[in-house]
Amino acid sequence: MDVRSELEENLLRETIDIFSRAVATGVSDAVNDGDDMPRDEFLYQLKHNVDVFSAFRTHRMQNDIAAQLTDEKGQLKPFSRFAKDVQPYVRHKNRAWLRTEYDTAVRRAHQAADWQQFEAEKDVLPNLEWIPSTSPTPGADHRVFWGTVLPVDDPFWKEHRPGDRWNCKCELRATDKDCTARPHGTEKDNPQSGLENNPGKDGHLFSDKHPYYPDSCASCQYSGNKLMALFHDLAGSKKHCNSCRKVEKVVKETKELDERKDTNRKEYERLKRDPDYINVKYDKRSGGVKGAHKGHIDHSDEKPIFMGLTPTQLENACQDELFHMGHSAILCNESIQTVKGQNDTALDLFLDGKRMDIASVTKDVVTYRNKFLDKNSQLHDFNHLPYVEEKADAVCLYFHAPEMFSEQKVIDGMRRLKEFKYKDKNTGEEKLTNVAIKHVYCVVRGYGMLLQYDFE
Repeated sequence: MDVRSELEENLLRETIDIFSRAVATGVSDAVNDGDDMPRDEFLYQLKHNVDVFSAFRTHRMQNDIAAQLTDEKGQLKPFSRFAKDVQPYVRHKNRAWLRTEYDTAVRRAHQAADWQQFEAEKDVLPNLEWIPSTSPTPGADHRVFWGTVLPVDDPFWKEHRPGDRWNCKCELRATDKDCTARPHGTEKDNPQSGLENNPGKDGHLFSDKHPYYPDSCASCQYSGNKLMALFHDLAGSKKHCNSCRKVEKVVKETKELDERKDTNRKEYERLKRDPDYINVKYDKRSGGVKGAHKGHIDHSDEKPIFMGLTPTQLENACQDELFHMGHSAILCNESIQTVKGQNDTALDLFLDGKRMDIASVTKDVVTYRNKFLDKNSQLHDFNHLPYVEEKADAVCLYFHAPEMFSEQKVIDGMRRLKEFKYKDKNTGEEKLTNVAIKHVYCVVRGYGMLLQYDFE
């Protein structure tokens, strides 16, 4: 993986799980204290914020660990030295500091739920009272604010609140007591970076001023177009990590990858027990699984048709590419026979559970229409078989020669397929072809990514 732009899915999953538990615990404690359950939209904001926070925490941690791979001369360390050097950091980050972050997240989730209640009841209990720390050995932080009573809407609460310093155990309580004078703290009482916001108002347990977050969009590893991000910063626009769609996309894709690995591992274990499947393998690195039904036809006597490879070898190469990308690529049973003893129309592949046929592109053509015509006809024949319950609507194009791939040819080929006319055998009338293909998946050798095009 590229530690600069990708996320290690196992570390991200565990981090999200930990801070999601913090949200659940904090909100649950608040409800048990008599608060109403926050609305669903607000709970979503809290959970989304911990996803984003977890992504930046994971990114920082994996890069800090990767930095330990080389010595002061830039030479790769022996593994034993690397493991020794990184252990103090990991122990601190995943024990002492993680405990502090978790405990603070629990309290801030509780306080966020409390604040929602304060807002809802301020016509009855218009003021808030700062309750002293429950710590057995409280520090000097916030001591000057203890006992302060001010209205819920007082500007003071925008500047200081319980929970705006790590491990703070102070609380707020709704009250109808008379207000006190507004206290003035010192610098040591100011909020710490990442905790200066009010989670009860914006739904963010941690703000984007936390040190895990980038300083600006231009320095963000997920900004994509760095030049546009720089213009965004120069224009004076504020960074918006907690609502950034690009960060959200990275988190979503990483979660999906982790879920797919879990699904594929179960599929691997199932196929290994099934005597009808052979060559079943699981890629621990990518999470891919592959195998073949014993009824899948392997033409060992075929002649090479492209770059010294036979059609079966091209099919297997496509399967291997998908396997190493982390997908489930299972070659189907092609030996189901009709009453006349002939094989029915069959499709090659289950890709992530979706049935389709593989078409290897072996000619540099104007569009891929002819491939689509052949496969469209094959899909129609397959879908009309009496035992087919779920209709197939996809084709997988394989490019063993990467230079033959063109996204525009995929789009043009599908457009021309929809415009293709044929003569009705009975009436002689020209009709537009009935298009069965709805999805086209492209596998390009060495590209490392499955490309999907939808033509609903």
